[in-house]
Amino acid sequence: MPQFDLRGMKVAKYKNTNGVISYETPVALGDAMNVDLNLTFAEGRMYAESVLAEYVREPTGGTISVGTKYIKKDAEVIMYGCAAETDKDEVTYTGKDNANYVGYGAYAPDKVDGVTKFTAFFAYKAMFGPPGYSLKTKGQNIQFATPTTSGEFLPEDSSERRILSRATLATEAEAIAWINTKLGVTGS
Repeated sequence: MPQFDLRGMKVAKYKNTNGVISYETPVALGDAMNVDLNLTFAEGRMYAESVLAEYVREPTGGTISVGTKYIKKDAEVIMYGCAAETDKDEVTYTGKDNANYVGYGAYAPDKVDGVTKFTAFFAYKAMFGPPGYSLKTKGQNIQFATPTTSGEFLPEDSSERRILSRATLATEAEAIAWINTKLGVTGS
């Protein structure tokens, strides 16, 4: 399934109130470039009479890496727990910052059997680390320095233990609505 034109990345702070999972107001992460989501698994093998008799493979979480043109200040504050200056585009990291768990959603148009559809993903509980920055002189070639933020996603704290959802939808509006529903946004 060839995906192209990733867009619509949103994050929202994850909340667990006595086992009820919800999210604070979502914000756009920034202009999307790429995302890699990979589930991780616990595996078990049981041998009987010198042969593999049973095999179990269960999802336990996953890794996530997001490339973006830039990370918007509001998203940076939500994701990394840093402080923001209200009157300018400035954030400050301190030794007291704690990254927050967030819900993360993104979608991209796909060609499915020759028809454009929209594939959307939602990680229920993810934690990202701030990106590193690398600055260089221009030299003879122009190079872009764009942030990549990565982290882990894990099961939410409900009895369902949801980790990751994927949906294929007919329109971009349906993909946006699907992500908003996961984040608890109504009427958008």
